[in-house]
Amino acid sequence: MSNIVGDVLKQHYFHMVLLYCLNQINGERSVSAIYHLLNGKKSSQTIQDGKLFFLSHLFSIFPRLTRQQVLEECEIILKEGLIEQLPNHHFILTEKGKLILDEYLKIKPIPPKLNGWEYGDVGRVFWRRLSILVQVLSNFAFERNHYLPVTKNQEDLQWVKQFLKESKFSKSNLIHMLYEELKFTLQRQSKRDAMIFIQRMTSSEKIGLTFEQIAKKHNEDPVYISLLFWNVIHSIIHLQQSSNSQHVILNEIIIDKLQKNTLTASTAKTRYYLLQGIGISEIAIIRRLKENTIEDHIVEITLHDITYTPDAFLSQSDFNQISNAIALLKTHQLKKVKEYLNHRYSYFQIRLAFAMNGRNG
Repeated sequence: MSNIVGDVLKQHYFHMVLLYCLNQINGERSVSAIYHLLNGKKSSQTIQDGKLFFLSHLFSIFPRLTRQQVLEECEIILKEGLIEQLPNHHFILTEKGKLILDEYLKIKPIPPKLNGWEYGDVGRVFWRRLSILVQVLSNFAFERNHYLPVTKNQEDLQWVKQFLKESKFSKSNLIHMLYEELKFTLQRQSKRDAMIFIQRMTSSEKIGLTFEQIAKKHNEDPVYISLLFWNVIHSIIHLQQSSNSQHVILNEIIIDKLQKNTLTASTAKTRYYLLQGIGISEIAIIRRLKENTIEDHIVEITLHDITYTPDAFLSQSDFNQISNAIALLKTHQLKKVKEYLNHRYSYFQIRLAFAMNGRNG
């Protein structure tokens, strides 16, 4: 056991994230699928994978991640005997890998409020706007007019400028209100997580620290620090969505970004035609797309729109048959299910069954 503990301690947290994802997928998708999910590729397949393998909370958590980085890190944990390579860049965890993953996650579990699918994009906008607003109000309080803004993003700078211009509150009142709102929300975090959040802030007196700098102060892994930080951001946004939230400023920062838009733009267009009773072939002609692309869209709609049932393509009895096979085989591999059911159902129908079962993923 001492050797295992030593192996656990020497691992980087990103290795744990990879092991976690590979364990969830269990060899049924290539490592590219994990890259697309962590990077936040909004394709039908990636969105479906997030749901089906219960990985949506990690969607777009690493938006700057490259495919090469993922491959290089996989190579490291492969050499350490934590994963085993299958054909076509598929991997599964070895017994050693499973043991190390279990032990590591006992020490540092993936932060529970992370919700990349719901809050990944909006969280980044929220943080940029909040950062600028805090910086502006802090410098106002200390009567400092010359400073470099924490971001060069013109859209965010313009939003803050417009917010201050249209606000019915004075800057002095805004300072007090924002302080109280942040105090309230941060008191609901652990002391460590609240401190990480505060250390990232830039004021008139200090420049916000990078994840690497904070990690050094806490003797921690930078990736783990970043996940703890986004965990705070996502939990703050979730709190703002509760019906009894009275946080005027925090709500205002994100209200325009919280409209539910779980479907990709192209899928939303297909949904429009689908709800008019138009068939797959005709939608494909209208939209000048392949029929299998329209099928991809219908699977995505089925996965995310609980008001939609694909009865026109999958009867209840067929759904039950396929679902029973999936439960028996314990797989997400379409081919295995299709062969087990003697090819009575199309890949499209099997994908729809997976989507129906994955709605709560």
